[in-house]
Amino acid sequence: MMTDGISPSGPLAPLGAPLTPDQQTALKRLHQATTQLEGVFLQMVMHEMSKSVPKDSLTGKQSSAEETFSGMLDDERAKAIAQTGTLGIAKVLDAQLRSTVLADAAHESHFDVNRELER
Repeated sequence: MMTDGISPSGPLAPLGAPLTPDQQTALKRLHQATTQLEGVFLQMVMHEMSKSVPKDSLTGKQSSAEETFSGMLDDERAKAIAQTGTLGIAKVLDAQLRSTVLADAAHESHFDVNRELER
């Protein structure tokens, strides 16, 4: 079993057949992408939740610096929650997309998730 949470065996892997290096890389990249997607979803949820919190602080109305810090803190919390995998969104997406990624592992293993997100 791999240490990054991706099991090398699954319903599509032939019994006893190890995954090729391209397939392993493609699954790692899939997991990276689905974890990032879960993080973005959590950021959106936390942003909407923070709208329901009163904007008053001990010294009066919340400053723009406090709002900025709160937003950045929410973003980091969302990333941390996504990395733990406790919600399971990335795990479900990994399972659903596994066969598609393995079918085209040669292409998928060379796909740069971070570069595509910057577009």
